[in-house]
Amino acid sequence: MNTTKTYYRIAITLFSIAILYAVANSFINYDAIALKFQKLGYPTYLISVIGGAQLLGLTIILLNKGKWLIEWAYAGFFMNFLFGIIAHLLAKDGNGAAAVVCLVLVWTTYIQNKKMKYHKETTTTKNKEPKSYIKVA
Repeated sequence: MNTTKTYYRIAITLFSIAILYAVANSFINYDAIALKFQKLGYPTYLISVIGGAQLLGLTIILLNKGKWLIEWAYAGFFMNFLFGIIAHLLAKDGNGAAAVVCLVLVWTTYIQNKKMKYHKETTTTKNKEPKSYIKVA
């Protein structure tokens, strides 16, 4: 369990730094980011929408409250990075590595979070078997 928490904390820290850097970079270097969005074929108003959604999603994941809200936040990040990778591959500009790294980090965070919640559920139920096991009579 300690290694799961350690992996989760490392992944969530790196992921948080990456998201905060991306959002800050979008505001500081708006002209360069807007030019990149135009080259990829996206409208520039998406920069602020994606930045706000990323901050909201990161806040939801860090607060770790509400099952379905966290699932939606992870799904949003997964789709954002996946479509980012696809857009960079189709544009053939070779700048999709950051999206790949963030996709790996969000996947690692998601899996480790699930493991910690499963461990918490199985240890808090004293005399009950976990739901995933089938009891054979």
